[in-house]
Amino acid sequence: MIKAKCGHLVEKKYIDVPDGLCRKCHSNFSLIQELESKGGEDALVQYWYAMILTKLSGVSVQESTCLIGHLIEFYQKQLVIVPSKERYVRKILYMLNTLLTPFDAKSLK
Repeated sequence: MIKAKCGHLVEKKYIDVPDGLCRKCHSNFSLIQELESKGGEDALVQYWYAMILTKLSGVSVQESTCLIGHLIEFYQKQLVIVPSKERYVRKILYMLNTLLTPFDAKSLK
């Protein structure tokens, strides 16, 4: 067994997959690329929203706030690093900020 680029242990014969990822990570990465190519950035934002909500459903409020905070920090850096993806990154940041401060319909009364 050796460590793939993604950090997972794999049998040596499986290390030759593209990008040096384990089979599962490569499959997940390919799914995301396909989703973006077919559905565009909006489909990708919806995918991340669903994945984050799924992840947050099993953790405490403190853990979810921490995760969202780290993601916001990461994507704020991406605005500078990848200016060509600004529109997409801003959508992700908006989505993350709404998760951090959920909308309260009762406050509209």
